[in-house]
Amino acid sequence: MSELTEFEQARRRRRRKKNWRRTRRLAVLLAVVAVIGITVFAGRQLGWDSHLTNLAASLRGGKGFPVALNRQETRQLIGVKGGVALCSEGSVTLLNSSGVITGEFPHSYNRPVSVYSGGRLLTYDVGGTDWMLTNKTKILQSGTGTGILLGGTLNDKGTMALSRRGGSGLSVVTAYNARGEEIFLLESGDCYLTVLALDSKGTRLAAGGVTSGGGALGCAVKLHDMTGRQPAVSLDFADEVLWKLQWCGDDLLAVTDRGARVLSAEGTVLQETRFAETPQAIAIGSGGQLYTACGDSREAAGVTVTAYDAALNEAGSLTVAERVLMLQAEKNRVLILTEKTLLLGDAALAEVKDREEAGIQRLAAWQNGYYCITEEGLTHRRL
Repeated sequence: MSELTEFEQARRRRRRKKNWRRTRRLAVLLAVVAVIGITVFAGRQLGWDSHLTNLAASLRGGKGFPVALNRQETRQLIGVKGGVALCSEGSVTLLNSSGVITGEFPHSYNRPVSVYSGGRLLTYDVGGTDWMLTNKTKILQSGTGTGILLGGTLNDKGTMALSRRGGSGLSVVTAYNARGEEIFLLESGDCYLTVLALDSKGTRLAAGGVTSGGGALGCAVKLHDMTGRQPAVSLDFADEVLWKLQWCGDDLLAVTDRGARVLSAEGTVLQETRFAETPQAIAIGSGGQLYTACGDSREAAGVTVTAYDAALNEAGSLTVAERVLMLQAEKNRVLILTEKTLLLGDAALAEVKDREEAGIQRLAAWQNGYYCITEEGLTHRRL
């Protein structure tokens, strides 16, 4: 075999360098394509297009508040990121912080209930069959079914759960991912599942409601790991009516008309408190703080508003002379709406200020302010 000349050796070196440069460019191109593909896939999974649409809607300028309302009866007022949702008997209307209507969605629901989380608003017809999922500007998903709707919930990642009567038992809960695909099915033969909660990861479902055994009053709470890694757990509470379920980290806060419990994901009761009487209003903070209003304003003792920390220890209390219409927890404070005024307190109710605002019909706390309905219409106040 003849040896290569210096010229041929140099030519081969140049060819190797040229091939290396081409390979490197191809690798960079493939990496860029992969990053774009992963970004598009992740964006679809997380609903980035919806978030961008919401952001654009929030930035629209307008005349500000107050905003005149139509004659439809308002059922709910919900603070949303960059605005407020007005849920009435005939439509759901989204407005940004400048008072601009960014989306209006008519419906014919008899008992509409709306739930907000992560830039999306789920509205369903209790006792009916229809539901819709919207952002600030458009309907993302909608549906109907053969069973009567009992309850619904939504988390920040877009995971959604709906409970209906029917199936092989008393009720069935269907969970969907952010793309509307069914990911979990829970059937109950002993309980009407009307109260639902999804954890922030979208892997754990809590569902509860009235039990049907023996005609006696009671409720049950069912805990399910939708990944199948942990067994399902069911807890029964006799002579109690379930009001609210909310995940606080890895634990679940369950509130009934008789008391509250912090439950682990495995169903262990970690903390518990009992109410002296049935509350007329409750509120739960994002960190698991609980507020209750108990008592009769017609009696000398008045109404007692009690604050509990995340471990359900009593943190403070306040007595008011008027009937409490609503409690709203936001960040490290609580808003107390009475028949005559609006009170603002810190998390432990150690400091409470009278806002001296009368005539508020509906209230929705959001970040450093609140939206409210008065005789002027829908307006916004800063704290």
